[in-house]
Amino acid sequence: MRKNRTELFAHGKFIRRRVPVRQQLNAVECGAACLAMILSYFGRDTSVAECREACMPGRDGLTARAIRNAARSFGLLVKAYSAEPEALNRLPLPLIAHWEFNHFVVVEKWSGDSVFIVDPRNGRRKLRSEEFDNSFTGVVLSFEPEERFERRGGRPRPWVSYIKKISESSGFVPVLFQILAASMLLQLFGLLLPAFTKVIVDHVLAFQIHNTLKVLGAGMLMFTVAQLIVSYLRSMLMIRLRSKLDTHLTLSFFDHLLKLPLSFFQQRMSGDLLMRLGSNSVIRELLTNQSISIILDGSFVIVYLFVILMVQPVFGWVVLALGALQAVVALLTRSQIRDLAQRELESKSEEQSYLVEAMKGVAILKSYGAEEKAFQQWSNLFFKQMNVSIERSYFSALIDTVLGGLRTFSPLVLIWVGALQVLDGNMSLGTVLAVSTLAASFLTPVNTLVSTVHQLQMVGANLDRVSDVLNTEPEQAGQETRQAPRLTGSIEVRNVSFQYDPNSPVVLRDITFAIEPGQKVALVGPTGSGKSTLAMLLLGLYQDVKGEILYDQIPLRKMNFRSMRNQFGIVSQDTFLFSGSIRKNISLMNPDMPLDALVEASRLAGIHEEICSMPMGYETLVGEGGSTLSGGQRQRVAIARALAHKPSILLLDEATSHLDAKTETRVDRNLSGLFCTRVVIAHRLSTIRNADLILVLNEGRIIEQGRHHSLMAKRGYYARLVETQLEKEEPAPILNEPFGNRAAGHYRDLSGDPSIHTGALSIPPASQASAKTMIQG
Repeated sequence: MRKNRTELFAHGKFIRRRVPVRQQLNAVECGAACLAMILSYFGRDTSVAECREACMPGRDGLTARAIRNAARSFGLLVKAYSAEPEALNRLPLPLIAHWEFNHFVVVEKWSGDSVFIVDPRNGRRKLRSEEFDNSFTGVVLSFEPEERFERRGGRPRPWVSYIKKISESSGFVPVLFQILAASMLLQLFGLLLPAFTKVIVDHVLAFQIHNTLKVLGAGMLMFTVAQLIVSYLRSMLMIRLRSKLDTHLTLSFFDHLLKLPLSFFQQRMSGDLLMRLGSNSVIRELLTNQSISIILDGSFVIVYLFVILMVQPVFGWVVLALGALQAVVALLTRSQIRDLAQRELESKSEEQSYLVEAMKGVAILKSYGAEEKAFQQWSNLFFKQMNVSIERSYFSALIDTVLGGLRTFSPLVLIWVGALQVLDGNMSLGTVLAVSTLAASFLTPVNTLVSTVHQLQMVGANLDRVSDVLNTEPEQAGQETRQAPRLTGSIEVRNVSFQYDPNSPVVLRDITFAIEPGQKVALVGPTGSGKSTLAMLLLGLYQDVKGEILYDQIPLRKMNFRSMRNQFGIVSQDTFLFSGSIRKNISLMNPDMPLDALVEASRLAGIHEEICSMPMGYETLVGEGGSTLSGGQRQRVAIARALAHKPSILLLDEATSHLDAKTETRVDRNLSGLFCTRVVIAHRLSTIRNADLILVLNEGRIIEQGRHHSLMAKRGYYARLVETQLEKEEPAPILNEPFGNRAAGHYRDLSGDPSIHTGALSIPPASQASAKTMIQG
């Protein structure tokens, strides 16, 4: 049975002749987009989003194995081959080919020395065999429908959900109906012109009726004034509608964007998301300017055609044929217009994203003297975008030329047909002029509809990108949650395991521990052991977690994340400050925070005196990302921000890595005086000696836990970490000696002290006070 079904597919009874293009919408879903093309080719019209859910690409992308497993779930028989390029034309097409070691493309067909591929990033491409060979890695997947494969059409269209989103705008529907009423009135006014023409030519001029001409003149004047008034009112309503839509679409889009999970942003570039925000204006422009025309022109085209056919059938069929020619041109070119529009948006997104990156990393570029290379890379992306834009413009110009020729040809044909009818005595001159006016009234909206079809293709490419955001579920969507109570700081983690996606390695394995309110708990371990990932899980930033995390015995998944996170103070290893004043950054959680609270938080963070020494104090502007401050100042402002709203739990991920030992010790002492739970991630182990609990992670597991002294006594992994770090550190200065002596090289070398290895460092009484600021073990 499967063989017969496969033969039917092979003979084109269930498949398309060309592979339909599906564009990837982020950097890691090229494999999902290729699978969507394969499924659609075999008759199952599939979106990239549906394949993304089946493939579940993580932050590192997809493997061929993941694509194979997803394809099998749809009912495809999949075979993987390692083959040379010349052998591919013997395999059943289309294929998914591994490309440049970091990408997937669909091989559509071979023709002589040319290979036709569909790139989910760049659309259809025709390559020479040598070009294909240079990028092909040798791995392909072939596909064949099995008996259980289900053919279907009509994948969900983004227009439906987007229009539903628009209809939620308050006042949208009444304004729309008012615009439709005004537009319909204007169209009805348009029907009066042929009537005036016929009466004047066939009656007034033919019979020299002067009085009737005066009445008609007065009527035409009233008609013109009424038309101007209605047209003005319609324009005012259109402006009102635009402002409503702009406000609603932009605000709701950005609000929805901020509610999306962190993984969404990790898979997309900031420049691309900015472009998607701007795409709302492009879509709104079409909806406000063209949607009314589509509704009215579409309906009045039918009315005009019906009237012409009733008055003069010959004229009607000629007009219908001329309109059909324009419609055929639009239908034949719409897919190519859409492909080019998608390619242009993709290339523009790449160029914009790199531009944003370059501006953010301009200090690094200048430090390495790499400005020229950055400019070269950006200019390559810019010219790539320009080439696609020019290609689309050339194609649009060709279509416009053809349609322009038809528009020029149409009235000539109508005059010729009308002249024949008059000469044959079938029509009067007035009737010819009236019908010609009606024909023009028919063909003009047809022209508009054809242009709108092309604009819809370009807007459709924008809509795909916007819908990728709007169709992504926000955090905790559909979950029953409750507002978090005031947390005491009690945390319990039970058997937690985590991996970023089903195809990636497990990052955390069976993590279990408990934290009492007010405790300081440290997470230590080598780079890549899972410390920062565990911190992310505590915040609920990753949700596909096995096991359970509880706050005050309440499961995290049952709490509203935002109300829970509001009770955290967080300083991440990548300290980020917003452009604006220091006051604005510290009072981020509460813009109306009194100055006393700001000062208290700044004193605890050890930054108050430095802020006061600045000319503008707390109103000092920090620049984008805090660029005008030093690394240590940025970290302390971030610590002040975390403390300002009096959190129940502090999460510090390398929060003092840019501070000197003395400042770090002072900040740690200040934090120790607060009654709040502290979860500290640190590579500098001196910062966590006084922790109530130290969790040692390695390869995603807790391999040791306890206090500093007990862990040192075990002589295990933690002790080796401490010893290794002490060996790398310079000898410690005797901090109670005058600066001049230390500068002259008077140091006390403690590296050989055996007490270091037990964690019980002996300090002479005279040095005990100052030794609190030492950085050793």
